[in-house]
Amino acid sequence: MTFTPAKDSHRNRILSFLGSPYPLRYGVVVIILATLGYAFLDFLPMLRYDLQLLHETTAVDVQGLRVQDQLQLQIQQNRRDFLRVILAGNSVQERERKIQSMHVSDATIAETESRLSTMGDATRSFQPQFHERWQRYIAQRETLLAAILQTGPEAARAIDATFADSAFVSVQQSVESAESALETSADANLHEVSKALSLAQRELFLLTALKISVLLLLLWMDWRRVRAERQLRRTRLELQASEDRFRQAFDAAVVGMGIFRLDGTVLSVNRVGARMLGCTPAELIGRKVGDFMAPEFREPHLQQIANLPASNESSYVAERRILRKDGSTAWVRNSVTLMLPEGEEGYYFSISEEITVQKEANDRLAWLANYDPVTNLPNRRFFEEQLAAALKPAVGQSKGMALMYLEIDSFDFLKGTFGRATADEILSELGAQLKASQQEGELAVRLDDYAFGMLVPAALYDQATVARAGQLRDIVRRVGEAGKHRIPISASIGIAYSNDALTSTGSLRAVIPEADSCSDDADTLLKYARAAMFEARSQGGDAIYLADPVLQERALQRHKIESALLRGLRQDEFRAVFQPQFQLATGKLVRFEALCRWNSSELGPIPPDRFIPIAEQTGLIGEIGRRIMLEALRQACTWTESGRRIGIAINISPMQFMRPDFTSTLADVLAQTQFPPALLELEITEGIFIRDLNLAGARIRELQRLGVSIALDDFGTGYSSLSYLQRMPIDAVKLDRSFVGDLTRDTATISMVRSVLTMARALNLRVITEGVETQQQYDILRDLGCDEAQGFLLGRPESAELALRRVLDSPQHTVATHG
Repeated sequence: MTFTPAKDSHRNRILSFLGSPYPLRYGVVVIILATLGYAFLDFLPMLRYDLQLLHETTAVDVQGLRVQDQLQLQIQQNRRDFLRVILAGNSVQERERKIQSMHVSDATIAETESRLSTMGDATRSFQPQFHERWQRYIAQRETLLAAILQTGPEAARAIDATFADSAFVSVQQSVESAESALETSADANLHEVSKALSLAQRELFLLTALKISVLLLLLWMDWRRVRAERQLRRTRLELQASEDRFRQAFDAAVVGMGIFRLDGTVLSVNRVGARMLGCTPAELIGRKVGDFMAPEFREPHLQQIANLPASNESSYVAERRILRKDGSTAWVRNSVTLMLPEGEEGYYFSISEEITVQKEANDRLAWLANYDPVTNLPNRRFFEEQLAAALKPAVGQSKGMALMYLEIDSFDFLKGTFGRATADEILSELGAQLKASQQEGELAVRLDDYAFGMLVPAALYDQATVARAGQLRDIVRRVGEAGKHRIPISASIGIAYSNDALTSTGSLRAVIPEADSCSDDADTLLKYARAAMFEARSQGGDAIYLADPVLQERALQRHKIESALLRGLRQDEFRAVFQPQFQLATGKLVRFEALCRWNSSELGPIPPDRFIPIAEQTGLIGEIGRRIMLEALRQACTWTESGRRIGIAINISPMQFMRPDFTSTLADVLAQTQFPPALLELEITEGIFIRDLNLAGARIRELQRLGVSIALDDFGTGYSSLSYLQRMPIDAVKLDRSFVGDLTRDTATISMVRSVLTMARALNLRVITEGVETQQQYDILRDLGCDEAQGFLLGRPESAELALRRVLDSPQHTVATHG
């Protein structure tokens, strides 16, 4: 038989209904209702019968009482008739008529007696007694009647009073007794019927109450069931909605989610998780999770999921490499949680996030933490770690190492001329060549922007190390010659030897202090190699220099100065001193040059030519210069407040000048001190132009817009100074002291100075000469037409108090600055 979908649904509902506990419960209710109905139907006839019986019994009793009353009335009437016979006259006819009426009354009494005997047990027990007494009374009455007929009424009355009256009283008592018995019987019958009726009612009530209680209990249970079913239906709907929401969230999640058994079999996976593996969810269900992991991660995965149920932990997080369907790999971070539902089989819930990009980025960051991205060589941090490890002495043996510190000569000029991109290409090629030239046991690194290092096994001052340094220098030359830009470059190389190499000869142990750790030895070695490189640079570059005891002593002193510089800044140990500048034509004071002096609390007075280069290399020159500038302008404000227009000149370091915030720093200092910008002159060197010519020109114009003037210091010491005079918007030039020293001995120097002065006048530039120490030098410069001069002849650097006294001693409102 084939069912349509509607019929199938209807049949299924019926079968489901029959298979549920509902039919039994509803059957019990129906049975109870049926029995209640049957009980009522059964009770009604019984009630009707009892009521009818009660009615009949009551009717019988009432009829019996009525018959008894009638009998009593008839007896009394019969007695009255008898008494009338006795009392009647001598009329025979009257007497006979009354006797005949009395006899009729006797028949009526007999009939009534007969009816009364049928009224129940009480009347039946009354009849014999009543009949016997009534017959005795009749017999006595008849005797009296016969006496009346014979003797007359008077004798009859005497007989009646003697005999008949007592007999009649006995009959009457018998009737009254019957009445009492009848009443008692009626009461008993009524009580019995009432009792039976009451018992039937109580039985019906109890049975009905019991069945109604059961019915109410079933109805209450059914109401609870309906309520529970509704709650269950709501819970089922909420659970279904929750499952739908979970499924939607599971499928729409931006991370991969999956459920798998304790043995690793996949039960469910969302689209993102499947997409991570390049599959569809259907392709993954039923397979093992470990099948998608890289071989090196499978065994750890199996151990983790096997150990997790027995451990105190309920979850773990792991990063793994997975295998995609197409053979490619990816990195994921898995968060796996053990789920143990009560009464059900446990399973694992996994959240997976692809971290391939992050992993590559972290690997890249880890690489960048140890390697330089331009040259692909190890960086300084990695090198210092490797150097410390290399210098750590092995048990039972000692090994010597040499560090070659290589720095490209004039790299700032190369970068400023050809640009950063070209400079990076050269550095990249040099890094590749150094890496390719590495020999066994060597390590090439990039230490700074254009500084490289090579760590090699070496004995103290061996020729092999020097020859190896020469090879590195040749590599630098070839990189410049063979590149597409054909830029000639060279390098200065400093060589320092490790403690083991130095102490192996026993000659330099006192020079290198004891190191507390290998890292201290590495730092010392690096300092000495760098100091040797500076010595090679000071010899003109493209040279090799070995760190000797004297150089190491200087390097040690340099290290002490570096350490003391920061302490000096914290303790405000830097002070400004002032050297006067005069007009040569009039001899009048025009300005002071502010110079930096440092009296270290640890090292004592340190000359500027010793700490200024170190401050530039450490980057502290910017803060030192700002403090000196602020102090100098505050002091110069006291000069203008005295009514003198005395200017101030301040030397600016190339590193300080090229800082992006230098212009704003100067503007802040001018705003704090309220010093007139027109009285401020900044002295710069040609090193600024070598670093970045275009930036230097732009920076000079920014400063001039603030109102300050710019002077080119140490003019004549560089090979390109004359070109700067034409290209840079400067206001003055300052002849180097090397020209002044030869003025009295060399006519060629005089001609050169005269040429410079002629060119400066053509360009509308002031010329200031420094280093004037004799009157003869002063006179020659004045005769040549030099504008201003300074030197020991005119005044040494002096404190702020002496400078203020010199200002106050100068003429008021007589000197105007050039600006």
